[in-house]
Amino acid sequence: MRYVGKPLPRLEDYHLLYGQARYVDDIELPGMLYAGFVRSPYAHARVRRVDASEALSMPGVVAVFTPQSGKPFDFAPGGKVRYQGEAVAMVVAVDRYALYDALEKVYVDYEPLPAVVDPVKAMEPGAPLVDESLGTNVSRREKYASGDAERALASSDKVVEEELVTNRVVPSAMEPHGVLASHDGKTLLIYDSTQKPHIVRREVARSLDVPLAAVRVIQPDVGGGFGSKIQVYPEEVRVAAAAMALRRPVKWIATRSEDFKMTTYGRGLMLRYKAGFTRDGVLKAIKGEVIADAGAYDWFGFDLAATAATMLPAAYKVRDLDIDAVSVLTNKPPLGPYRGAGRPEATFFIERIMDLIADETGLDPVEVRRRNLVPAGPYDNPLGLHYDSGEYLATFERGIAATGYYDLVRNAEAEKARGRVLGVGMSFYIEITTYGHEVAIVRAERDGSFTVAVGIAPHGQGDATGIAQLVADELQVPIERVRVVWGDTDAVPDGIGTDGSRSITAGGSAALLAARRLLEELKKAAEELLGGPATYSDGTFKSGDKSVTIGEVVEAVYRGKVRAQLEAMEVYKARATFPYGVGVVVVELDPETGLARPLLYRSYDDIGVVVNPLLVEGQIHGGALQGISQVLYEQVVYDQDGNLATPNFAFYHVPKATEAPRYEPRLAETPHRSDHPTGTKGVGEAPTVASAAAAIKALEDAIRRATGKRVRLRSTPVTPEEVYRLIHG
Repeated sequence: MRYVGKPLPRLEDYHLLYGQARYVDDIELPGMLYAGFVRSPYAHARVRRVDASEALSMPGVVAVFTPQSGKPFDFAPGGKVRYQGEAVAMVVAVDRYALYDALEKVYVDYEPLPAVVDPVKAMEPGAPLVDESLGTNVSRREKYASGDAERALASSDKVVEEELVTNRVVPSAMEPHGVLASHDGKTLLIYDSTQKPHIVRREVARSLDVPLAAVRVIQPDVGGGFGSKIQVYPEEVRVAAAAMALRRPVKWIATRSEDFKMTTYGRGLMLRYKAGFTRDGVLKAIKGEVIADAGAYDWFGFDLAATAATMLPAAYKVRDLDIDAVSVLTNKPPLGPYRGAGRPEATFFIERIMDLIADETGLDPVEVRRRNLVPAGPYDNPLGLHYDSGEYLATFERGIAATGYYDLVRNAEAEKARGRVLGVGMSFYIEITTYGHEVAIVRAERDGSFTVAVGIAPHGQGDATGIAQLVADELQVPIERVRVVWGDTDAVPDGIGTDGSRSITAGGSAALLAARRLLEELKKAAEELLGGPATYSDGTFKSGDKSVTIGEVVEAVYRGKVRAQLEAMEVYKARATFPYGVGVVVVELDPETGLARPLLYRSYDDIGVVVNPLLVEGQIHGGALQGISQVLYEQVVYDQDGNLATPNFAFYHVPKATEAPRYEPRLAETPHRSDHPTGTKGVGEAPTVASAAAAIKALEDAIRRATGKRVRLRSTPVTPEEVYRLIHG
């Protein structure tokens, strides 16, 4: 039986379904202490003095670390805080009651400074500087150009100019950030709610100047990340340092409101641009800049802007481009990756441009895309990306048919006659996935079962099931004899972790190749046992009329009858690959209130080889809703002083199951393989990339149907109040 391609239920869910999940906060160690952080109420302030004397005198308080404690407790770098919620001190106590009482007793003398929260205003002369040493709030600017955009604009029939904005969102993982560290004199053991245990290990070892071999990081069950647990936060390093300094285990778990203030935020990109096109709908040029609202520290701001800039042409033919990627410091928490990380923004921008061309020329939006799409890959994007494989135009046509796009439009018109306002939006996307190396070890157990250890760090995606399918097929053994482990740096020496829709492609390829290498080793041993060349099929080696099972070969090696390696490690260097497809969203609008709700998400995706359709469908459900939610529900609000007005779920809306649409995904019947051993391209972020652009067009379409007027929506989210004003003036 081959397992790849089968919709197998997830193998890793038993303990979740039976209440045996174990998150960081469920772990208790003898003598454990509790850490918490004093956080700035100001978005921008000089820290004149931190006085911990009263807190230190309180019963149960073990230690207080302040900026005077030195690295890694170098709070308030440069003598100031740069966003509301930035830590200025750390308290460690014997229990949480003593901890939270003591946090209120640490006195901090602040000198408030003017804050800047708008990245455009932050670039203006005279704006408050987030980092004075730079002399500007522009952290980094780079140009990505091809052809002659100015000349192409000048020769265009029409040129438009506008701003498109994807405002910030909170990643909203169910489990807040948390870490527990202990040190036994030899090993620093860290339990961390992270997407990247090996990166945490490296960063802690570097920061604390301890050998890598002396640090072990375990990723317990993780309640979501969506990119927010990629960054190694200063809190993680400081908790580890406190455990070493105090010689007792130390745990820190963020409260929900604390999490909202210290986590990295997603989106936060803007495109200011001019676009030129012909009267028959062909895009000629784009000139502009992608601006990242990087926040107080440019951890990822520039990377996100650069990704959006280089993916802006998508799979369209336009080759005259002049795009600056700019990251701008503001007095907000740092920007970080969030499901898609630059690709949803790029698709949002270019699909908004395609819809604008359709509006300006009077052409059907499908026809505009048809006239601009590159027929097929491989294709070299003019800004340097190599799209590996795909039939973009043909798949677009199939996607329009498969999603029933025109039927949905006709139905919306029919429903209008019955007094119901629906809107239909469509997008075409291509995204970049996969990067870096990944590591896997496959070990033969003496009963003929196999243990696979991987450096990827899944936390809900079901990757262990997909990898078990790949390895079981490669070894031709029942999947029940394959066990996949992850999230422990002692189990596998290196890896990057889980992000970028790369886990099955990079981690799965590493596991598959390691299994292949192990099988070659076992074949040598089998041939020695059988006394001649052997073939292998379905768990059995055969040579002439003699045979031996793979389990018997392993047992023979363990008994010393023959020699072979029983463990194989593969370090796989992965290259980028590019899934693509079509997303369609239908929304229903209440013109009396401006409220819109999603009714339907249909998609048609070419994601390469599909290892497990059930896992893919789950990814599409969650990813599509996050893209739609970015348009309809989620709004981060700061006042002009940088105070967060949406500090928890009482003020920040994430959709409930009842607010999700019906999902009807379809996968390409003849997918285009990547050139990775798995043939996969990744799907974790594709639906998020497609759905936001389709959702905003669907809302625009509904408003037009309600009012009979053409409207143009340029930023996310689109609030009910804004919709109401567009309808009622």
